[in-house]
Amino acid sequence: MDWDDLRYFVAVSAAGSLSGAARALKVNPATCGRHVDSLEAHLGARLFDRRKDGYALTVAGEKLLDRARVIETEVFALERGFDAEDRGLEGTVTVTATETLAVSFLVRNLPILRARQPGIRVHAVTEYRSLNLSRREADVAIRLVRPEQGDLIQRRIGELGYGLYASPEYLDLAGRPASAEALVEHQLIGWLDDFPEVPPVIWFRQQQAEARPGLATNQPSARLAAARAGLGITVVPCLSTLGVSGLERVLPDEIIPTVDLWLLVHRDISRLERVRVVLDFINERAKADAALLAGRETG
Repeated sequence: MDWDDLRYFVAVSAAGSLSGAARALKVNPATCGRHVDSLEAHLGARLFDRRKDGYALTVAGEKLLDRARVIETEVFALERGFDAEDRGLEGTVTVTATETLAVSFLVRNLPILRARQPGIRVHAVTEYRSLNLSRREADVAIRLVRPEQGDLIQRRIGELGYGLYASPEYLDLAGRPASAEALVEHQLIGWLDDFPEVPPVIWFRQQQAEARPGLATNQPSARLAAARAGLGITVVPCLSTLGVSGLERVLPDEIIPTVDLWLLVHRDISRLERVRVVLDFINERAKADAALLAGRETG
């Protein structure tokens, strides 16, 4: 039995579709389909029901999935064991974070790390999907939600503050709300439904319940662009507005829930010297940028 076939089988079962598995594995859907077909031919059993709304496991598929997950865990543990052979301060460290944290926090600080450790190359992956550290989809994660996943070392490194923003032109035309309750009289630019349910998102959706329909998108940069274009008021991490012109903060004294920031690494990978250096660096810069991250300063 080909391990690659099992790997694709597990990905399709998790995503519920070839396209979803392809995105996770960074291949095309046809490749996922070929591996699933190969595994079914090898076992002489149908593992998925092909439906219009996706792939659903058959009884045989559910039976195989339990075994495949055990094998997958062992394979990734073996890979991490070899990866954790320390090669010093040379090599790549992959860090996953949201767009705002990657661009306005991590990348902005990377010149400091490069000056100290020129042999370390950082790969910054911007995804809201929680990349699996056990599967080495990333080495280090900065997350907005404390996970319950796997054998991870977790460290709270600060909090991310949010604010309401709109263009001066929109506010001149529609008026400036005097309170959060007055937001219902405005066009609001919100999140798509697949955005993580973190406290500021929940808070803003409560304000949107009675508001006039507006734009919804899942990237802070798109919400900021919409606000700058005069499409309404949005709430974004204050950090994402650094260096962005054409915006005015609305209700700056309004208390909007913050989000804890968590720095994560798999215990096996934490032994790598270059990973330890990156972890310590991120923690150090989070403390230095604490007021910016929390939205108490605007840079």
